[in-house]
Amino acid sequence: MRVYECTVPDRAAGMRMDKYISLAFSLLPDAVARDAFAERDVKADGKRVGRDTAVLPGQRIRLYTDYACDLPIVYEDGHILLLNKPSGITCDTDEWGGMTVLSLISARADGAYVPRLCHRLDHQTSGLLLLCKDGESEAVLREAFRERALEKIYQCLVRGEMRPPKDVKEAYLVKDAQRAMVRVVTHATPGALSIATQYETMCFDGDISRLRVTLLTGRTHQIRAHMAFLSHPILGDDKYGDRAFNKRFKTTSLRLCATELTLHTEGCLAYLEGKRFSVEPPF
Repeated sequence: MRVYECTVPDRAAGMRMDKYISLAFSLLPDAVARDAFAERDVKADGKRVGRDTAVLPGQRIRLYTDYACDLPIVYEDGHILLLNKPSGITCDTDEWGGMTVLSLISARADGAYVPRLCHRLDHQTSGLLLLCKDGESEAVLREAFRERALEKIYQCLVRGEMRPPKDVKEAYLVKDAQRAMVRVVTHATPGALSIATQYETMCFDGDISRLRVTLLTGRTHQIRAHMAFLSHPILGDDKYGDRAFNKRFKTTSLRLCATELTLHTEGCLAYLEGKRFSVEPPF
């Protein structure tokens, strides 16, 4: 039997236990949580609780189940681990105190190594995520990401038809830390970072375009914010996008996936030089 654990943050105070469980253990199917409550296999600070129990800040919640919430592994060796991250899970710190990529991979490692993130994908973004297993490979990969030596390609679905169908767009991005958002502007301003986004239209069905996007710079929320700035928001993006458009197509998850990664590495990872990995997007 597996145990999924989390600690209730202040922002969840008073929330129903079943609602909190669905947020903290986002990759668990609803049926798993329902069965756990039915079997009295959910505990708060060691005491069995029901689905309508109100959670309290600081409580340690444990859910017991036979269900294995494993992340799909694309490639693994003694130095690195490449996984296909689902949408709906954060990489390292979850706002609800629940499961993350690191917590699940750490449980999988079971002490054999300490997984380290080399880069991040947004909570809603799916696709290829690279982790390493030791300090030497971490240093090599962090340098490669810093120097933009790794080729990262995404696919996304956006509103409308891109004109021209293929282009490189440049602009500037400004972070708004208080709102946990960014905004795109046309001219350099204090604190702004330059961005460059290359896209190519793969197909257009009359409402939605499927794009192949190459990040020439890697900034926070770059693709999401830049596409919205270009009046072609990504389907399913409620932060930067068009909520009416998302509702029309009954889309609740972000249609953005990191589909291709080509490694350019030296040192202990020289054997991976030029190796290309790819996954199919889930949309």
